[in-house]
Amino acid sequence: MRTILTPGVVAGLLSAGAVAAALAGKPALAAYLGDPDTAANAVAAVGAIGALVAGALRGVTPA
Repeated sequence: MRTILTPGVVAGLLSAGAVAAALAGKPALAAYLGDPDTAANAVAAVGAIGALVAGALRGVTPA
């Protein structure tokens, strides 16, 4: 999962979202999505959610 969701990939996706928001006439959303700190926060949030899910799962148990 870490190999797919690198900060560069997340920044690219958010940049694409910023362009789409700008084309849709939402300049405030485009500015938020285009901010580099947003990509760092998104990566941190995905990591935190993954940690919570991993903590909630029972893991591999012997059959």
